Amino acid sequence: MTCDTSTSRVLRRRWHVTGQVQGVGFRPFVYRLATELQLHGSVRNDPSGVTIEACGPSGRLDELQRRVVDDAPALARVTAVRVVEEEPADTVEGCFRIIQSERAGTDRGRVTVDSAVCGDCLREMFDEDDRRHRHGLINCTNCGPRYTIVRDLPYDRPLTTMADFAMCEACAREYTDPADRRFHAQPVCCPYCGPQLRLLNGDGEAMDGDSTARAAELLRAGRILAMKGLGGYHLVVDACDEGAVRRLRERKRRDHKPFAVMVRDLPTAARHVRLRRRASALLRSPICPIVLSDRLDDGGEGGEAIAESVTAGCHRLGIMIPYTPMQHLLFAEGLGPLVMTSANESDDPLIKDDEEALARLRGMCDAFLLHDRPIERAVDDSIVIDAPRGIALIRRARGYVPAPLTLPVPAPRPGLCVGGELKNAVAVVTGDSAVLSQHIGDLTYTLAYRRFEQTIEDLTRLFEVDVRWIACDAHPRYMCRRYAKREAARAGIELITTQHHHAHFAALLAEHDRTDRCIGLICDGVGYGDDGTAWGGEILVGDLVGYERLGRLRPLRLPGGDAAAKQVGRCALSWMTDALGSNAADHPLAKRAIPDDRRRRDIASLPARDLNCPPSSGMGRLFDAAAALLGVTGYNHYEAMSGLMLEASAASATSQPGGEGVIALISDDNSDGLLQLDHRPLLTLLIGLIDRGESPSSLAWFFHDALADGMARAARIIADRLDIRTVALSGGVFCNGLLTDLTARRLEAENLEVLVHREVPANDGGLAFGQAAIAAASLAARES
Repeated sequence: MTCDTSTSRVLRRRWHVTGQVQGVGFRPFVYRLATELQLHGSVRNDPSGVTIEACGPSGRLDELQRRVVDDAPALARVTAVRVVEEEPADTVEGCFRIIQSERAGTDRGRVTVDSAVCGDCLREMFDEDDRRHRHGLINCTNCGPRYTIVRDLPYDRPLTTMADFAMCEACAREYTDPADRRFHAQPVCCPYCGPQLRLLNGDGEAMDGDSTARAAELLRAGRILAMKGLGGYHLVVDACDEGAVRRLRERKRRDHKPFAVMVRDLPTAARHVRLRRRASALLRSPICPIVLSDRLDDGGEGGEAIAESVTAGCHRLGIMIPYTPMQHLLFAEGLGPLVMTSANESDDPLIKDDEEALARLRGMCDAFLLHDRPIERAVDDSIVIDAPRGIALIRRARGYVPAPLTLPVPAPRPGLCVGGELKNAVAVVTGDSAVLSQHIGDLTYTLAYRRFEQTIEDLTRLFEVDVRWIACDAHPRYMCRRYAKREAARAGIELITTQHHHAHFAALLAEHDRTDRCIGLICDGVGYGDDGTAWGGEILVGDLVGYERLGRLRPLRLPGGDAAAKQVGRCALSWMTDALGSNAADHPLAKRAIPDDRRRRDIASLPARDLNCPPSSGMGRLFDAAAALLGVTGYNHYEAMSGLMLEASAASATSQPGGEGVIALISDDNSDGLLQLDHRPLLTLLIGLIDRGESPSSLAWFFHDALADGMARAARIIADRLDIRTVALSGGVFCNGLLTDLTARRLEAENLEVLVHREVPANDGGLAFGQAAIAAASLAARES
């Protein structure tokens, strides 16, 4: 073929393309595009992206460059196309080729996220005449495993967990055919050459028959199934069988926390939950996360009523639809809704390896449905809330990780951020890019801490990050801080300590690409304050580099310290003592919160004796107190349970009384010059309304509304004083959709801009990104 030179001069041009361009069918896309434009040259992966070399008329080269961005494959994310070389060329003959990837280089390319099975693969899997009929690991360039199978970069089959599966002749033809959908699809396989499905009984012995059909029979009989997925194992049970769900709770040791449910398709999901347009689109997308949406009363026309114990009193149901071929095969057997929960004991990390699953889940499940494709790294399902103000991330994992997040200020040197103690996630930083890891968990548990160390080693190796600084939380007892101090000292590198609530604040500012001074309403359960006390209901003013604390929630004394975060009646008693005085322990509501007379009086005496009763401005503890006072719950069986249950109660309110002006805004000798949100008038009013017979749900709404009003009025005072018009809402309490919406509405009514989280969790799962933003901006400011 001879290049046409009639319209413009012939050039030889080389581009370097960066972004999410490996493992997404980008090279075959460029091949087909260049062939269509009759260009000569090549495309290859390299450790930092994709390199394209092409020769032809300049107009066609310009067209190639434009369409590489505009027409990129669905899973690709092109961040830059840089011309690195251009020179005149004579008329040439030849073709366009995909050539072997290069491994040399100092930068690393991006690893693509795992994505849900595509429609084309599903059609083939259910086509009786297709050679991949009922193949439970079907995939192509547009779908399937990526991050969970890659071992090293560049992303090529020998560097994945598919390396030991040699392609058969038919798959090899598809892999090398530029016109085929599986052209250079690294996990390509079929039933004859790829991983195989197996069904094992509870003792690990093989079961006869079609694996998925037999597994469906077991589920219909109320049995518990351990099922291997993309990033680890799930425990699966019939969600409409109350007895089966309760058995799962007993075996998993998860008595109260809600379960997620998988249903066969989007119309079925819409019969169980109210789905807003954005949530429906997300469930149809390659991400396909768990979506927390308001639960409907029953299963609608399908008659598939989900067991009450699935949601355990929560007003939302976590719903998802099948995203792997194996899950689709299960539902093709006519099954109804299924509980699909992480396979582990509560608080332990997700199990991913077959040997570990067979050993640790043997007493928890009745059978195993698995395949023999190894999982390189464990990745949980992502969780989002379908909230009034849009989709909000709660857990960032499958479908989102390891897509990089952009920092407003690039870091002069690469580094590591180790996050927080709860809902831990870590991050590696190079330039203006931060890769936030998948959810790891609570580091106070040994297995989770081990996974934390493994994840750091994995990310720094995979992305070849030469760590030159480590950022951590200021809390002296956090396991992650101890790790950071030890490793920084060992390597002789800088340790950057960040305040907990500033990191929440910075994460939100960075997510919105903001470097200016803003106001932050930062609310959570606890974070180590600059004065050594527990903070958690804070009004900050600042930017990525620094902050001032200008306001706070009036501190509560926490009788028994950390015990008050579990036994929430202690918080209620403290609140009542603060507002009503020393006789509060004899009040009927105090007796309801802590029925045992002797125990209640002993707890009430702790503040007077100044014994193990630390102060806390944490908003989460005020939610604990209100939940106990209103009789919603007396114990936090899992983190933030009382807040979740209080929001659920408010959601069922038939009347919605306003709480305007209930929170007093003061600055007195006891507030260190800070604007203080005094919650004592709120308690006094709540007690009166309870005595008057108001329903708990109505009062739960009133509590939310009063807090939203108090925070908004405080923010407006500071905004007017400093002439700052942007307010950021962050911290785990703002995972509460009702409080977020009520607060934001009031702020917007005052013509203030409101920032809320979309791509990074408001809870501690986003701390590492905030640490990255602070460290990068601080280093850049220091070295400028």
